[in-house]
Amino acid sequence: MAGLLGELQWIGTILIVIIVLATIILLTKEGIDATKITATGALVVSITYLILMDWKKGFEDNLAFETISEDVNYLEALAKTVNIEAILIIFSIGIIVAITKGAGFFDFVSLYIVKLTKGDPKRLLLALGGTTFFVSMFFDNLSAIILLGSLTVVTCKQLDLNPEPYVLFVGINTIIGGLPTPVSSIPNIIFFNLYPETGMSFIKFTAYMFPIAILFFALASAFFFFVYRKQLRIKVTDEKKEQIGRINPWSGIADRKNIWKSLILLGFLFVGFILTSIPGNPLDVALMALISVFFGLFLFRTDLKRYLREGVEWEMIIFAIALFVLMGLLTAAGALLPLTNVLTGVLGTEITVGGLILVAIIIGAVGLPISGFLNSFSAALIFSYVFKALPAGLSTGLWFGFVLSGNIGGALTPLGSITILMSLEILKREGYPLSFLKYVKKMLPLTLACGVLGVAYSIFLIAVGL
Repeated sequence: MAGLLGELQWIGTILIVIIVLATIILLTKEGIDATKITATGALVVSITYLILMDWKKGFEDNLAFETISEDVNYLEALAKTVNIEAILIIFSIGIIVAITKGAGFFDFVSLYIVKLTKGDPKRLLLALGGTTFFVSMFFDNLSAIILLGSLTVVTCKQLDLNPEPYVLFVGINTIIGGLPTPVSSIPNIIFFNLYPETGMSFIKFTAYMFPIAILFFALASAFFFFVYRKQLRIKVTDEKKEQIGRINPWSGIADRKNIWKSLILLGFLFVGFILTSIPGNPLDVALMALISVFFGLFLFRTDLKRYLREGVEWEMIIFAIALFVLMGLLTAAGALLPLTNVLTGVLGTEITVGGLILVAIIIGAVGLPISGFLNSFSAALIFSYVFKALPAGLSTGLWFGFVLSGNIGGALTPLGSITILMSLEILKREGYPLSFLKYVKKMLPLTLACGVLGVAYSIFLIAVGL
């Protein structure tokens, strides 16, 4: 009987791995409904795990759950694989984006950028990239590319510029700009909320990640200036400069007060996030984001129903919940044990600086392709469970190595990040198609350089004892 149960466990694990891989492969296909595919995959894996596996033992051993009592059913345990704080942040930020977008805030900013840069191609590239970097620090990457990608195309049309370098630079900077804060990208949200025992606060997270994000931005800027040097040498005619000089950023704003209200709302959100870092503060980042939503609704004197219907990315939320379940059960089935055992073996019984550095290098080397071909969301969940299974008390520098790997690899291929995929779709729609292979060929040097720099930063933090 014991042998039969053991065989069923192995069969269950293999089937779950196959289903998860099939789901991920389907997500790479063009025209596929990602939400439906992921939800279906999660349902099939959930049933397979329940029938073939000892679900309580798997949750306790591989997900580090406390001993599951007899009165807890499978659905209750399954719900615990979903990170509620992460879902709440995605929900809240989506509404805040909708409120500020409806107020015309981002249209105002775009016109102001064009006017300030006077249409100079290089200045425009830096300005659009810098704006994207800033917006992505507080809004999710998907919202950032929807807002700024379309805005970039309009700007390029006005100036008769090839949109390729500008749209790609904006896409890359949604990833780079998503690094500095724990609410700005899905990998950051997952790591920040999954490990509260690390004592990581909003300010501390930003203090660690902002320097490396600035380095990435500088590296990406230099790279684009070199690769697209011909497109960026175009001179703007005097006639265009005159037209740009006459631009009035306020012209399309129905009520100027809405711009100031948007700034107040974003300031409230930012200050609130900082306040969550104060020791003893009962507020956490997710709750502060939700409070900011109600403040925004009050500030603009609008109702919640409208933004529940128009502002919330319900498909993204369902996709996130399904992916949490999918990766949680993949981990519970023991599929990640080989990678965990390798890293644990490298660390050894006594954790040393050398062991930590070697693990950081392995994670950097493995993380880039995993994030690039699976997608950064899936990669971050895998990394989070692997990290959680490693010995307690590991260096914060190694912890950030996992965070960086979960983000940067997303720029490797269009499969790694929805923002890169959408950037290519925007270019295709505008008559500037860029194939999968051509994108990888162009951006591979930049992604590899950022990956190496990320590993070096992780090693530096480990070496200095941070």
